[in-house]
Amino acid sequence: MKNNYKGKKKDFKKNFWEDFRFEFVLYINNGRRKEDGNNIICQRLFDVKGYNEEALKSLEVRDLMDTIAGTEYGSVGQMGIIPNHFKKLCKKASWDTYNPYRIKVNEDNKDVFEHEDVFTFEIKIDKKVALSTQFSGNWFQTDVRYQVNIRDIIPEIIEEIQEFLSRNEYTTTYEGYDLKFQFPAYDFKAD
Repeated sequence: MKNNYKGKKKDFKKNFWEDFRFEFVLYINNGRRKEDGNNIICQRLFDVKGYNEEALKSLEVRDLMDTIAGTEYGSVGQMGIIPNHFKKLCKKASWDTYNPYRIKVNEDNKDVFEHEDVFTFEIKIDKKVALSTQFSGNWFQTDVRYQVNIRDIIPEIIEEIQEFLSRNEYTTTYEGYDLKFQFPAYDFKAD
């Protein structure tokens, strides 16, 4: 068989996805029960142009996580991208199943947080967890939180993360403390 490359060997990568350093993962009840394991709802790999490693040691990190997965931040009742999406799905499910003639017997003050479902949102850089936050899923209907579909908001989540991690300036001091020295020394350097 004749070699058409004339002595040049092409460098093929094993996996196309190895080029992406950044990823986000959304779990439900991650590691809460040993038999459950990792309950990944969504995981996406992406890249950030102009990544600034100072972003992870800034005051705005909290704002990023609240913007994506916060349930009470900013003005009263403001929700992040994911909880707001769940809220819209709950409204749709409620109106789809609404029946004004159905009579429901009042239950004795059932505690909806007795078996809490916790959603965990993580941002990873080079396969290491860089940022993580949690919120309770019990604020949402069971048919919504057990049939999660966030495909519609994935581009919005990635866009928010990319915009945050590529900013030029961040707030690195708070109340006289230098935030650069308050966080663990992870090595998430830009390439």
